[in-house]
Amino acid sequence: MDGTLAPSKWQMDPEMTDLFKKLLTKYKVAIISGWDYVQFEKQVISFLWDDENILKNLFILPTCWTKLYKFENKNWQKIYSLDFTLEERQYIVKVLEDAIIDLDLKPETIWWKQVEDRWTQITFSALWQEAPLEVKHTWDRDQEKRKRIRNYILKDLQNFNILIWWSSSIDITKSWVDKAYWMKKLNEILDISLDEMIFVWDAIFPGGNDYPPLTIWVTSKKVETIEDTKKYIKTLITN
Repeated sequence: MDGTLAPSKWQMDPEMTDLFKKLLTKYKVAIISGWDYVQFEKQVISFLWDDENILKNLFILPTCWTKLYKFENKNWQKIYSLDFTLEERQYIVKVLEDAIIDLDLKPETIWWKQVEDRWTQITFSALWQEAPLEVKHTWDRDQEKRKRIRNYILKDLQNFNILIWWSSSIDITKSWVDKAYWMKKLNEILDISLDEMIFVWDAIFPGGNDYPPLTIWVTSKKVETIEDTKKYIKTLITN
């Protein structure tokens, strides 16, 4: 969602909203984000609510696809939620907090807290989600700080999946949960084969959250910016 359909924490702009509605009239579309469901309501869903007929083609995957929502019976229904146990959540939070101290990676200014428990996912957000976009982009532009954190915690969290996001975050989920898992899950739920899917991504590198689908040979399309996404949607809706 962020950086592909809309700026981080911001709603889709009017042009993207119009294009996205047209896309939903022709295709089934799934949106992934590290944010929880409430953020989808703010950035996307509230702008599509005037047309319930197209919502049946939209699938929402919050908190790194550890949850799935679909539109049924005039409302959004949770299809699954891959929750951590309380003990797992507490352990992951402690490991992350210790790493931040040991590696001396606590910025001078933080907009709330760096480690957030989202039940199905634990998120390290260097400056927190409400930080200004320009600050998020410059804190770890080359991912080196987060790679240091990831390498440091691997030994303690080897039974979990550790994913670096595009801006300033690291998300931790169950070990077998990644975007390849999500695409296989949609294959089961929607009865759409993997070779009929297109994965649109903005950043790919080993350890990054966009890397796994390439390991199962799903057709992919790289976009650098939100404007790139708009151009690509236009090609899809005119075919």
